[in-house]
Amino acid sequence: MIAEGVKNNPKAELVVKFDVTKEDEVQAAFKKGALLYGGIDIVVNNAGLATSSPIDETSLEEWNLNMNVLGTGYFLVAREAFKQMKKQNLGGSMVFVGSKNSVYAGKNAAAYSSAKAMEVHLARCVAAEGGPYGIRVNSVLPDAVLQGSAIWDSKWREERAAAYGIKPEQLEEHYRKRTALSVNIYPRDIAEAIAYFASEKSAKTTGCMLTVDGGVPAAFSR
Repeated sequence: MIAEGVKNNPKAELVVKFDVTKEDEVQAAFKKGALLYGGIDIVVNNAGLATSSPIDETSLEEWNLNMNVLGTGYFLVAREAFKQMKKQNLGGSMVFVGSKNSVYAGKNAAAYSSAKAMEVHLARCVAAEGGPYGIRVNSVLPDAVLQGSAIWDSKWREERAAAYGIKPEQLEEHYRKRTALSVNIYPRDIAEAIAYFASEKSAKTTGCMLTVDGGVPAAFSR
């Protein structure tokens, strides 16, 4: 069944603001989406924040913030997506946006890095359960997407610069030089990786991690 609003207007869009850490709000958002579009086929798990502190200065509040948004938030969204896709019995694709820090021990970022590692392992767990239903779950691991990111306009920029002993305005060049390809990473690069996993081009791929970081040797999968 096609939702009436979509049938009359194929370009209909639904924007729902919700807190990914609140179970009832996540459930309500999926219900609204399913009612409008007739189902849920693709989900991009991309709630984000970042904090940076030496481990002995990391407060419980900071730790819980990272775990709640990047851990619990990703779990709740993935769980509701799984329920909906399983019920539809048409398969589906979930894409988790992790980080280079999912596989790399980021200095002065224990809370963030631990939560990001949790994300990609959660994705693999969901992929293992989703296979029989045609539900694919893959992860994209970006690094240092400074352009157009609200995270990098926050204290995170100053904190990461301090961790490397450089000035905030030197971060772009610092990140470029540490990549094997000597490149900066832009939002469109991440978008293309997400689109690949969301499309039929990756129909036979699940449980995979795709790095989009210019090649950071310390973060190579091994």
